[in-house]
Amino acid sequence: MKKICTLFAAFLSLNAAQAQIISFEDLTVPSGGYWKGQAPVPKDSGFQSNVGFFVNSWDTSFGGSWSGWGFSNKQDSTSISYTTNELASIAGSGNNNSANYAVAYQSYNPAINIIRLPKDYQTGWAYLTNTTIAYRSMQNGDGFAKKFGGATGNDPDFFKVRFTGWLNGVAKTDTVDFYLADFRDTNNANDYIVKDWRICNLSSLGKCDSLTYVLSSSDTGAFGMNTPAYFCMDDIQLLFTGTEDLGLELNTTVYPNPFQDYILLNNQSTDMIQADLISMNGTVLQHIEVAQGDQKSILTQSLPSGCYAIRIQQGTAVYFKKMIK
Repeated sequence: MKKICTLFAAFLSLNAAQAQIISFEDLTVPSGGYWKGQAPVPKDSGFQSNVGFFVNSWDTSFGGSWSGWGFSNKQDSTSISYTTNELASIAGSGNNNSANYAVAYQSYNPAINIIRLPKDYQTGWAYLTNTTIAYRSMQNGDGFAKKFGGATGNDPDFFKVRFTGWLNGVAKTDTVDFYLADFRDTNNANDYIVKDWRICNLSSLGKCDSLTYVLSSSDTGAFGMNTPAYFCMDDIQLLFTGTEDLGLELNTTVYPNPFQDYILLNNQSTDMIQADLISMNGTVLQHIEVAQGDQKSILTQSLPSGCYAIRIQQGTAVYFKKMIK
């Protein structure tokens, strides 16, 4: 069964869950602003970021070409040059204005379009956006691809990525679809091409040791998809389910729960923590930093009753706690 999931089910399962965030900030980006491998390299090579391995491959035929995963800190949201701006995010940065992010370029070989993960984690969510080249192609058309919506704006075009989770070589039943562009609504005012970083909930895929993707578009021809086969990914959140020691003790008390007028965070650790109060649709409502040995409160008088989550981060390790008002 295919699902486009909301964050509600994910947050209900995140009560005091440990997590890892693959933010790509641990990678050193070359001076050119991106890495996409280097020909010739062995097939099924790639790069490691945090607990994830991102496969990259080069085909030396016909002058050579890369596919799979690369990473970038390019900030150019205008240029459509494949020579200088192939791995640029249309958002002009990583998620939340961070520097680094990953870029996927779909390979004809499905075995290349993959992220390998430890078996002790399950998928949480990730942030996605278009590359500059893919966005401008859908916005204006190019020598190969059409302008989305067509001349009248009424063409029901779409560009989407479908994620599949795998465990021990077996694909999960559920898949997750994320639309990078969607013009299928009969009301043209609802048409969009993703230009900012948007959250994609992957929690329905559960415990995985790899994650694969397939891109598809309404704009196809005799040789396949005409829309440039790229997307950007950042801040992949994985929930720890096994017995591995993450090597981190936050020593932070969050109370009261249920709450009414405030939530108090008492940081008893020796490091600063960052905390976000998050709604069920993934919106960060408040952000605070709590120094070591300090305590701060989040004022919540104006919030409606319901379910929320506190996201507490120390370095790259994260805890989530469900909160009720």
